[in-house]
Amino acid sequence: MMHDEPLSHYTFTKTGGPADLLAFPKNVAEVRALVDDARDQGLPLTVIGNASNLIVRDGGIRGLVLILTEMKTITASGNQVTAEAGARLIDTTEAAYRAGLTGLEFAAGIPGSVGGAVFMNAGAYDGEVCNVISSVDVLTREGELKTYDHRELKFRYRHSVVQDTGDVV
Repeated sequence: MMHDEPLSHYTFTKTGGPADLLAFPKNVAEVRALVDDARDQGLPLTVIGNASNLIVRDGGIRGLVLILTEMKTITASGNQVTAEAGARLIDTTEAAYRAGLTGLEFAAGIPGSVGGAVFMNAGAYDGEVCNVISSVDVLTREGELKTYDHRELKFRYRHSVVQDTGDVV
């Protein structure tokens, strides 16, 4: 856990003030423990992926900031690719291509993370994440694991239900 860490070290724009507390969890158990600690201490919680579509104010972010870039496992099996939230969307697209799968071509140039792409229904070139997602596993702010199927994600232009729930993708 880092204290008063400048977020400019982690954003694509190289701007942004400090996070009060900053952590890079490596797995769901670590995310759960950090979410539980933040909740128990009454700390605001901010979750960041690849920070490619993010501008942080000079005043920084209060509370606990989780950057999920250490959670980057990608697997392809059958006609499906599964990726952790911190996996780069570009790498996920490449894994799909290597597995002979189609549908993610639109995302080849998007520099964000899978979690961020789901969170905001990222898209380009007439494609959107909502067109290729079957389900998403999240951690609720109460520390419970939950799976949303495609319908429950309530995708619309640059939006998914996790923006409303505060769940961690």
